[in-house]
Amino acid sequence: MVSRRLGRFAAPLALLAATASPAVASGAESTVSVMTYNVHGLPWPIAEDRTASLLAIAAQLKAMRAAGHQPRIVALQEAFVPDAKAIGVAAGYRYIAFGASADAAAAAETPTDRSFVSAGSMFRGEQVGKHVDSGLAIFSDYPILAVRRISYPVCAGYDCLANKGAMAAMIAVPGLAGPVTVIDTHLNSNGATGVSEPRALYAYKRQIDLLSAFIGSMERPHETLLVAGDFNVGQDIARRAYFAQHMFGGSMPLTGGEQRCRSTPTCLVTQAADVETSTGRAKDWLMYRASDALSVKPVALSAPFGRAGDKTMLSDHIGMMVSYKLDGVAVRPKTATMLASR
Repeated sequence: MVSRRLGRFAAPLALLAATASPAVASGAESTVSVMTYNVHGLPWPIAEDRTASLLAIAAQLKAMRAAGHQPRIVALQEAFVPDAKAIGVAAGYRYIAFGASADAAAAAETPTDRSFVSAGSMFRGEQVGKHVDSGLAIFSDYPILAVRRISYPVCAGYDCLANKGAMAAMIAVPGLAGPVTVIDTHLNSNGATGVSEPRALYAYKRQIDLLSAFIGSMERPHETLLVAGDFNVGQDIARRAYFAQHMFGGSMPLTGGEQRCRSTPTCLVTQAADVETSTGRAKDWLMYRASDALSVKPVALSAPFGRAGDKTMLSDHIGMMVSYKLDGVAVRPKTATMLASR
C-alpha cells in the first residue's frame, strides 16, 4: 500500500508498494549520513569555468563510495550547470531529485511583498526574470518516494536571477517503518546581492517565513525531518536573530546537528579545522527534528569537502556531513515492488 501521506507531495518520484502486510518489530535503528554542499555551480561568465572542480567533486564522492564512506544523502545548492547536476549519477547515487525549474511559479505574495518587488532594480538583477532554476539537488542511496517544491516570491539583487526556494524529499530508509523527509534550501545572500542591506534583509526574512511555514506543513508528530542547505546566516546580527527565532524557536523547533554533535562528547568529530571554519561562517547548516516514531541523535560530524593540502577548495563553501542515529520501529515487507528512477 502506498501511504496516504504521498498525497501531500506534488510530484511523486517513486512508489513503494507492498503486496502483503508488513511484519513489524520494535527497537530498530539505522544510521543515516547527510551532507550539505554549495558546489558553486554557476554558469560562465558569472563564475569561471567550473568544469574541473565539479568533476573532481563527483570523483571524490565516487571514491568515498568505493571506500564505503559516502554520505547516504547529499543536498546540493548552486547546482545550476549540467556538470553540477550530473554529480549524483557520476558518484553512483541511484535516486536523484532536483528543485524548482526557472519557470516554476512562486508562492502567493502579500501586498507588502508586491510593493517590495515593484521597487526592484533591473540593474541589480531584479525584475528581469529567472535565468536559472533553484540550483537545488538531492541525491540518495535510498528510494525517494516523492518530492515537494516551493519557490520564494521575494528576492533581492542578483539572487533574483535564480528561482531560489526549497524542496522536500520523502525518503524510504531501509529498516524503518516510515519515511524520513529531507529538506534542502538556499536563502538570499547579503553583500553579494548588489543591493542595500535593508533590502537584502527584507527578502531574507520573507524567505525564512516561507521556509518556516513549509517545514511546519510537514506532519508533526509523524514526520522525521533532516534539514540541510545554505542558509546565508553569516555574522549579521539581524539575520542570526531571525534565523534562530524561526528555525530553533517556535512551536516546532529544529535542532542544529553540527552544534549538538560538537557539544556531545560521544559524537565523533573529524576534519575539525574545516568543521570549525564552516560553523564559524554560519552559512551551511544541518538540522533535524525527531518524531513520535523516531528519535534522532547526531553521532558523527565531518567536513569531507574542505581544504586540500595546498589550502585550495573545490568550492567556495565547505561540504559538511552529519551522521544521525535513528531509533524507532522497523518494517520488513514480505514482498515489495519498487518503481524508481533517476
